[in-house]
Amino acid sequence: MGAAASVGGSGMSNDVKIFMDCFLALAAKTPEAKAARRQAWMVADPNGNGICSLAEIDGWIQKTLLFDFGDNPDEADRLWKLFRPCYIRAFNDAKDIGRDKAVAGTSASTDDYVQKGEFRLMNAYLCIYAAMFDAFALIDGGGPGTDAHDDRRMSLDEWKAGYDKVKDHGFVGLGGIADEASEDSVESIFASMDADGKGMVLLNEWCRWIEKKEQEAGTPIGLMLAVGDSAEMAVAEAAAGEGATEA
Repeated sequence: MGAAASVGGSGMSNDVKIFMDCFLALAAKTPEAKAARRQAWMVADPNGNGICSLAEIDGWIQKTLLFDFGDNPDEADRLWKLFRPCYIRAFNDAKDIGRDKAVAGTSASTDDYVQKGEFRLMNAYLCIYAAMFDAFALIDGGGPGTDAHDDRRMSLDEWKAGYDKVKDHGFVGLGGIADEASEDSVESIFASMDADGKGMVLLNEWCRWIEKKEQEAGTPIGLMLAVGDSAEMAVAEAAAGEGATEA
């Protein structure tokens, strides 16, 4: 599966492992995965115009989970709702990868949509952000996952009480904190996450901080997340020997 297979770690919840199992194979660079993506894209893009809106991607994720869970639609619906905060981040990262073109008959451009050639990395991003959200949820509210105590904001007290829970989620920025942390360093890390300085770390701030750490370390996850930048895309294509038809 290449770089996509590096997503996640042993500390992840069962929920995110099950969710990722439904999509991670679609991020692989294999003939089998490419054939599976072709079929999946036909479901995501039923009108065949070569682009998918956020609503279409959201609907495709729901359909994929329903198909994979078969006779347990309630569990499929639960997971679809649970990880829904990740979908827009995966969508936004993927839609900027390909060359921007006008969409015929509209005032929109392809940068407003995910194109077929961006679909592979969108599935990788979906799994990456699901793992980030899973780590966030373990700290937010202090529970074992997403529950009634979660408010999608992480306080300093929640961070101090919970940072040790996410050291094995597979992200380099979180991995070494528990081993080396003093109270001052834990507070300093929280302050670096709290980009707007309002005393709470929001999910978007959490994801940006983890992404920055992955990119600084040059991890496979960091390199995948950097592909959204056009300069990084050119480097990635040259290194991988891939054409622009599928990222």
